[in-house]
Amino acid sequence: MPPDPIHAAIADHRQAWNAFQVAPEGEDTILANDAMSEALDALLAASCATRPGARALLAHLRWWLAEEAEFAAGYQPAYGRAEARAAELAMLLGAPASGSGGADPIHAVLDAANTAETEHTLACEALDETDDASMRGCNAACERASVARHAMMRTLPATLGGLRALACHYVRWGEAWADDGFLHIARSLAGCEPRLGLTPGSDR
Repeated sequence: MPPDPIHAAIADHRQAWNAFQVAPEGEDTILANDAMSEALDALLAASCATRPGARALLAHLRWWLAEEAEFAAGYQPAYGRAEARAAELAMLLGAPASGSGGADPIHAVLDAANTAETEHTLACEALDETDDASMRGCNAACERASVARHAMMRTLPATLGGLRALACHYVRWGEAWADDGFLHIARSLAGCEPRLGLTPGSDR
């Protein structure tokens, strides 16, 4: 299995951050800041291909968010995006095993959707339109992502943590289908039983 590309994105961001810390005042600082911002944008747009990669990204984001908390306002909206990505990763990596008692069903479908979306993204990045096998692989990845996405949209979260994980997922992936994401969250809220947290009521 090839190395998870997220590790390179993490290294690039850390290197750019380190360079900014020691850049001389003046134009060098401006250039280093621009490079750091570009590396952060690339990091937040990058996909994790493995769970170890996801854990590495979560650790890196937690470090950066704590390190730059004092300057959060100056990093917006990227700082907020980083918080959302970290929250999503924490939810997914810390989710109970599928089928365990009381587990929120949204975590399993979110995990599957993230995996499928990542595989599709990687397949598109490696696509060779002159190669039939490459085209078939990309089309198959697209189909798997579509199936996983529809399964996710049919599932409503049963806990506050699940709802937050769902919202974080749409912050990351939802630009292309924001309307569907909004409706999914709206359905989740409409189906809640107020007295029982976010467990859907039997009379809904």
